Amino acid sequence: MVEITNRRQFERLEITERAVAVNDRGLQLGPVTQAGGGGMLVVAATQEALALMPVGRRMRLTIVEPNLGTSNTMDVEVMYRQDDNRIGMQFVNIADTEL
Repeated sequence: MVEITNRRQFERLEITERAVAVNDRGLQLGPVTQAGGGGMLVVAATQEALALMPVGRRMRLTIVEPNLGTSNTMDVEVMYRQDDNRIGMQFVNIADTEL
């Protein structure tokens, strides 16, 4: 029997700068705590933000780094939610008609 201990294709990196995920309506969803080549981890800042990120939801987010004055917009799909409000997201490509 094959035992798989790490199913990730890309290593996740801890984010040390203050990076925040914001949805397409400008609502701050929460800090981005980890990111890698395949996705990222966001900690929901509020119950409202948590409700906007159910498993399977595909959305366009902007990652804002206020201290650096930079931002990047990307498409993601929510892959899992943990009891401590951590949300695992995978990078995807979404057509504008899906938004």
